[in-house]
Amino acid sequence: MIRILNSTKRIVATIVATATWIAVAAQPNIIYDNDGTELLLNTYWNGAPLTLAHLDSLTSLAAGSQVGTYSICSGSDFVCYPSRYCRYYGDDRGHIDHGGNTALYNNMRTCYDNLLRIEAEGGEFMRSSLQLARRHGMAAMIAYRMNDLHFADAETDCPVMWAEWWLKHPEYRIGDPSLGWHSAGAYDFAHRAVRNRKVSIIAEQLSRYRDDIDWYMLDFMRFFCYFKRGEGKRHTAEMTDMMRQIRRRADRESSRRKQPGRIKLAVRVAPSLAENLEKGIDLREWLEEGLIDLVSVGTHTLIDPAQPIARMRRELGEALNVPFYASTDMMTYTENEPVSEGMMRGFCSAALDQGADGIYLFNYFFNRYVSGHYQLERGGQVCRTAHPRMLHELGSRQMLEGRNKTYWLSDGKRQYGLRPNTPLPLTLKAGERRDVTIYVGDHMDSIRPREVIVFFRTRGEALLSLSLNGKPMTATRADYPALYDRCRRLAEGEHQYAVTMPADALRHGDNTITITAPAGSTPITLKRVELTLNYGDVETHGYF
Repeated sequence: MIRILNSTKRIVATIVATATWIAVAAQPNIIYDNDGTELLLNTYWNGAPLTLAHLDSLTSLAAGSQVGTYSICSGSDFVCYPSRYCRYYGDDRGHIDHGGNTALYNNMRTCYDNLLRIEAEGGEFMRSSLQLARRHGMAAMIAYRMNDLHFADAETDCPVMWAEWWLKHPEYRIGDPSLGWHSAGAYDFAHRAVRNRKVSIIAEQLSRYRDDIDWYMLDFMRFFCYFKRGEGKRHTAEMTDMMRQIRRRADRESSRRKQPGRIKLAVRVAPSLAENLEKGIDLREWLEEGLIDLVSVGTHTLIDPAQPIARMRRELGEALNVPFYASTDMMTYTENEPVSEGMMRGFCSAALDQGADGIYLFNYFFNRYVSGHYQLERGGQVCRTAHPRMLHELGSRQMLEGRNKTYWLSDGKRQYGLRPNTPLPLTLKAGERRDVTIYVGDHMDSIRPREVIVFFRTRGEALLSLSLNGKPMTATRADYPALYDRCRRLAEGEHQYAVTMPADALRHGDNTITITAPAGSTPITLKRVELTLNYGDVETHGYF
């Protein structure tokens, strides 16, 4: 009898989820995420005191584009609304010392002052942002960070950034600094008290904003650290039970809404079932039980440009009965190398072509977009600042066709145990030949790039020979690395190169770049490989 009931419940969940997928698929398919602090610092308007008029103008940047859902982060240990569990972000309660880090204190205090300014105008930051999103024709989403580690470091000399509950309960922390940045201070979800507190905060937000939201996002990638090393798989049952509680709370608040409609739950997780299980996240079970209505997969800060979208779809099979999104991030190889326009196009094109239903633009800040002008890198070909115009193309593979772009591979750096989908770094001995594969989303039915460039970085100097899908390179371009801003973070002993390939060698799908080291050379380490498609001048076809 129990098995029959469970089967029936899963069939019903599949029907509901399928209906949700149809509804979402018919809408613009970008979720635009804002972490809140960009708005609270009002960086787009050069740090002017925040007003409701500013909020309206900032929200409207996404209106009329491919953005169907506007997401605002509610926080984690600190929040942007009056809460019974958490302090306002930046609130020093009139007595908390700023310590020695006055810059961080002033940053947080600016956010707090702007929260109060919005309230003095008769608004409320979260509710006003959500309502403005709907007014501009977008669905409204709250994103909650499940284990935000920005504020989980007692060594940072700024007491205003330490949450009271976190300070009071050091026994609930993971305590291992080797798992990633600030991981020692991360909450350990093996403790029932931690899970219960998270459910309580989420329930408070669902209750407070039930009439203002369409979606609620549980962001497990901020940060991807939930248990002591090797213990995540032991706690999947507890994590699934936590998700059931959240689903019940969401459904309860849905029944109390002024307008009928279910509050839909989304999750942002890793692009691998195995890696999610290592953190206690049984994504297949959550889907089969109908606990979630959308899945977005992504990484942490350093974007994995070759997210295995198609492979994860195959892994999930029929369990994946909800929209499946690919999540971007801010940086490429290091935290000082922002994703460029061309690289963002390459990521989105590959993800959409391999089966992503949409794009989750995470922390795609417009804070460096100044007075309507592009901020270009030296050489004038590359733009690394986010521009609102990109919201009109990143959600459509067809719109991305014929646009200048770069496809590339991660250099292999890991964050919180995540293994990027890359063979790099790759060491070649004298005379050795190795292949790397880069997926190209362009179909090139009506237009082909006028130039195909391979950029690559090595440790050790040698005249490598390259070919693309069996066709040899046509020329070495010593001027291109500087022209295309490819010399960033070039370490001692590293060399940056660019070669052109026959344009007719490029094909839709997997492209094999073969690298051959010359005979008699010392071992060379291949650190970066990028495939750039130049369709024409940047003003017409987009910046790289």
